[in-house]
Amino acid sequence: MSIASHPDRAIAPPSGAPLPRTARLLKASEFKQVFKNNQASSDGLFRVLWRINDGRTHRLGMAVSRKVDRRAVGRNRIKRIIRERFRHWRATQVGAERCFDVVVIPRPRAAQDDNASLGRSLDRLWQRVGRTRADIDRAPRATRKVN
Repeated sequence: MSIASHPDRAIAPPSGAPLPRTARLLKASEFKQVFKNNQASSDGLFRVLWRINDGRTHRLGMAVSRKVDRRAVGRNRIKRIIRERFRHWRATQVGAERCFDVVVIPRPRAAQDDNASLGRSLDRLWQRVGRTRADIDRAPRATRKVN
């Protein structure tokens, strides 16, 4: 029997597998919508913008400029880590009531940090995606930090 015949046994894609087209922001207009109307969270390495989408899945967009790293190999490393951590986060969000368009913008300091610290930073930011101001105000005082 194949996994296709048992959807409840679906497994996460192998590391390095491309995200399906349905899980990516592809058009400039999709990016503009996120940049124009968003919620945001950031730390020293990344800025993450998100908005609720009308689709059935979370979608990822990345804006990695040459200001982050002059060399393409450095920018590609950062993009690879972002995709991998998004894949893991997306797998944990199966059955979520809301789906989001997410744009990740790395900061120049991300080029100097190691892969493990980039992954930890993204994991912390993924936990914040979807939290609204009302959710934060209801949270206990110790966990209210947005940015």
